[in-house]
Amino acid sequence: MRLLVAFDGSEGAQAALREAAALARETSAEVVLLRVLNPLTDAADVVAPTTAEAMVVVRQQVQDALTDAATAVALDSARTTIDVVEVERGEDTAEAIERMAAERAATMIVISSRLAASVLGAVLGSVTAHVIRNAPCPVLVVRE
Repeated sequence: MRLLVAFDGSEGAQAALREAAALARETSAEVVLLRVLNPLTDAADVVAPTTAEAMVVVRQQVQDALTDAATAVALDSARTTIDVVEVERGEDTAEAIERMAAERAATMIVISSRLAASVLGAVLGSVTAHVIRNAPCPVLVVRE
């Protein structure tokens, strides 16, 4: 079993990571901890000569944060992969999550939602709703 955890550093993402870590321990699953970056927004506050150079800084900061998050929930480092990817041209965050789930042969995506209610898009958030509708595998939604 391979769990792909969509992680943006939010409280909800941390809850999703805790849930995935518990599931991984129970099932001996591998965990892919994924952060999707968008150069237009994620590098906006970094002072650098080019966006590409700013993204090097952002990527390292995110890599360190993901490593810390994995350590905080006691993930087995030998069974954990950290992926930091950028959206591809014309792609949004949800599509990048779905693409990485397919590329990494994930058997389940673990993602957080902001609220719990009945109207899918308005309540879960557009990324979560899109992933639920289009994922190449089952999706575990963890409430914030």
